[in-house]
Amino acid sequence: MALIKCKECGTEVSSKAEACPKCGARVAAKPMGCGTLIGVILLGGVIISIYSSIFSPSAEIGASSAATSATSPSIIQAAKTSESKRPGSQWSYSQGNDAMSKGVIHQARVSSSNTVEFSSPYSGAQHAALVLRTHPRFGRDIIFTIERGQFLCRSYEDCTVLIRFDDEQGINFGARGPADNSTETVFIHNYDRFIAKMSKAKRVRVSTNIYRQGAPVFDFDVSGFDKSSYTAKK
Repeated sequence: MALIKCKECGTEVSSKAEACPKCGARVAAKPMGCGTLIGVILLGGVIISIYSSIFSPSAEIGASSAATSATSPSIIQAAKTSESKRPGSQWSYSQGNDAMSKGVIHQARVSSSNTVEFSSPYSGAQHAALVLRTHPRFGRDIIFTIERGQFLCRSYEDCTVLIRFDDEQGINFGARGPADNSTETVFIHNYDRFIAKMSKAKRVRVSTNIYRQGAPVFDFDVSGFDKSSYTAKK
């Protein structure tokens, strides 16, 4: 216990007393101990540190970077989706040298936008493809192919392929199987008529008889066909 002087009358008073026994004045608040003072200082430091970490520029930059990182895959995916849907992107074009001549083979290919479920013995969903081909030795062809199955169309006799351009009435085109007697391909006749109709259309549906499958319809998005890419020289 320590003695202190009363601030009113100067009488010595115990530091633990609440009031001066002589004049009744309240004794001044007792001084803060070292332990208490250190605790207050430490608490103040912690509060300042938390405040700085929340509101500092580096924290804001970190939050911004995290947000950008989180959204970047979506932005990239959106860009890829936009690219994949550009007009005519469903077409693929290729050129190659004919091994038996000095000419160039030109091809344009598009896959069906739908799949058809085949039954046994060719069970499973599959696409078809339309291929436009200009060959230096074999001329110009419209080739219709499936992944598995047997077109009922032989190399030695014509068959019929029903083709519908947009919403017009379906047209019967003559066709014939390949010389090697493979069963997944037919060559459609009347190239010029087909190209003239297709160039003005956005949608082409093709149907012909397939062994044990009836005459399934394959649907093609032919919009955006680029004739210059098809016929361009290599």
